[in-house]
Amino acid sequence: MLHNPLGVSDEFKGSSNWGEYGDAMQELDHNVGRIFDTLKQHDLDENTVVIYASNNGRRPGRNADQPIRGNKLTTFEGGIRVPTIARGPGAGIRQGHESSTVVNAMDWFPSLASFANIKVNQERIIDGRDIMPLLKGESNIVPSASSGMALNSDTPLRRRWSPAGEWADLMTRDEYLEALFYHGSQGALAEVRSGPWKLSLNPGLTLYNLVDYPGEKKLVRDRDTLRKLRGMVIMFQEGMRLDARPAGDVFFEK
Repeated sequence: MLHNPLGVSDEFKGSSNWGEYGDAMQELDHNVGRIFDTLKQHDLDENTVVIYASNNGRRPGRNADQPIRGNKLTTFEGGIRVPTIARGPGAGIRQGHESSTVVNAMDWFPSLASFANIKVNQERIIDGRDIMPLLKGESNIVPSASSGMALNSDTPLRRRWSPAGEWADLMTRDEYLEALFYHGSQGALAEVRSGPWKLSLNPGLTLYNLVDYPGEKKLVRDRDTLRKLRGMVIMFQEGMRLDARPAGDVFFEK
C-alpha cells in the first residue's frame, strides 16, 4: 500500500502531519489493527503467528546516527536492511525481545513450516534456514543446520557442498550454509554476507565489516577473508548451475 500511487481513502486524508505518505501509514496501521481485532474475535490471536516486515529498505537513516547508505534496487544496507516483527505468544515466540541476528526473508518458509509441524520436502534444495529456535528463545543465534533443534533445521544441508581443493580448507560446511547471498535488481549475484563480513562483487571485489562500519564506506583489506567469501560465491554459483532448481513446484511432503 505504501507505494505510489498511494490512493489514500477519504477517511484518512489529512489524518497525519506528514502529508499523503503519512496518511497512508495511518491507514495501513489502522487496517493491521483490524486484522488483529478479527483474530481476537475468533479466539485465534494467541495461536496465530504474524510476521510484519518490509520488502526493501528505506534509504539512508534520517540522521547522522544512522550511517547506512544505498536505497531500493541496491544491495547496500539501505536497500536490503528491513525491520521485522514476529508475534505468536501461543506458538512460543518470545515477547519483548530484540535481536540483531541476521536473517533472510527465505528463512520464513522452513520456519513457518516448523511452527505448523510440517516437514519440508527432503528432495528439494532450499536456501532458507529454520529460525524457529531463535524466535522462541531456545537459541540466540540461528542454529547450525546439523543441530536438530527444530523440525526443519536440516533444510539448508541439501545445498550442494563439494568444495574444490582450493576452497576446502578456507571454510567449514556450517559457515557456508549460514552465508547469505544477495542478488541485485537485475538478477545477478551481487553480495555475500558471512558473520560481520560482506563482500560486494561489482564493479570489483570490496570487503566490508558491517559491525564496525555499517555505512559500507571503509574498505577492509583482509586477504584471507576476501578469499573465503569469494570461494563461497564461486561454490554457490556452481551449485545453482548444477542444480538448475525449478520454480513454482510444491515443496511440502504429503
